[in-house]
Amino acid sequence: MLNSKLTLLLILCLPLTGYCQWEEKSISTNAVLSCVDFLDDEVGFVTGGSMIFKTENGGNSWSTSHSDDNLVSYEDVFALDNDIIIAVGKDFDTNQSVITKTENGGANWTNVSITSTALLKSVFFVSASVGYCSGGDGTILKSTDSGNSWQALNSGTETNLQSIYFVNEMVGLAVGGNIINAIILKTEDGGANWNQINSPSSNNLQSVFFSSSETAYVVGWNGEIIKTEDCGESWTSQTSVDMSGNLEVVFTDDNTGYIVGGSVDESLVQKTTNGGAIWEDISPPIAEGLTSIHFSSFHTGYAVGGNGTVIKTESGGVITSIKAPELRDDFKIFPNPTVHSLTIESKEKHFIRTVKIYDANGQVLKAWSPYSTQSVLNLSDLAPNIYYLEIHSESSKGIKKIIKR
Repeated sequence: MLNSKLTLLLILCLPLTGYCQWEEKSISTNAVLSCVDFLDDEVGFVTGGSMIFKTENGGNSWSTSHSDDNLVSYEDVFALDNDIIIAVGKDFDTNQSVITKTENGGANWTNVSITSTALLKSVFFVSASVGYCSGGDGTILKSTDSGNSWQALNSGTETNLQSIYFVNEMVGLAVGGNIINAIILKTEDGGANWNQINSPSSNNLQSVFFSSSETAYVVGWNGEIIKTEDCGESWTSQTSVDMSGNLEVVFTDDNTGYIVGGSVDESLVQKTTNGGAIWEDISPPIAEGLTSIHFSSFHTGYAVGGNGTVIKTESGGVITSIKAPELRDDFKIFPNPTVHSLTIESKEKHFIRTVKIYDANGQVLKAWSPYSTQSVLNLSDLAPNIYYLEIHSESSKGIKKIIKR
């Protein structure tokens, strides 16, 4: 039977576990969670405010691994191995940067002595011994002894650096900016020298991630996405996704990537399976913005955000269960059945943001971003069959069965 094969959710207001396979996990804090990092599918760490949390069972339960003074803010965490984990941020009481480290899997944490007043936003280790931090006022720090000591590098800028990523011990990128400018820095000598690269973006850049030795993606304000295929020497803009908030990007292979963001009343997740040519909305219906995402394996990922939000997918965020037969009555869709084209009208005159067509196995076949109250879809290249039309407007989401003759 066709219905037994369906992998689509059809109504926004159904429980989270039925939509895009994002399962909400409980954690004992109402703080904004700033970062998540997992060693494998079971063991991971989350930072939020002055707290560091740990799970050993895939997020089903969390313990407080470390708690600091209330004016300490941990912004990023990186797990080198099962024993060594490093978190970075700032103590706003002393006006000093903070780097804290555990060597026994989070049982005990010790602050590392550093001379810096910057808010450290990002930490990345390219090997078991070599790591980098970036933060406010153009700060870049480097460690060559697994985080036991750090030296300041001359970045050549005083612009805030939000994210840092190294493809090997010599070559890395740092990105950031302010309300009117973007900045991209590149080093090819392990951070001794940094060169500013021309950016096609004027938006503050928030996250950088290499999907291969040459290809990297950067995201920033207003859903900005830029891509390089020559290790940062030149950049091109991709089609911007409709996302707000503090964005982060990750890739699980050369083609498959995710961006998270959102606001105080909306979680946003976008996914690409073709190297960023098309980004699809796979957002869960949660009224909390997301700040960080990490995939411990190709299909298993975690995202965190406001009000202690932790969500998990074990299917790469794809929709995997059918819950209801019809779309909410917010749209007029005609003709159905159809031969060549299909028209969608928003009854409430809200803009239609995205439209996607799935086959019976949940595979996305076509996608549009009309940004209008009416859209005419050309379906002439689809074979006669039953399909599923997913619509996201400014006010609602849902899926409708359509017939192509």
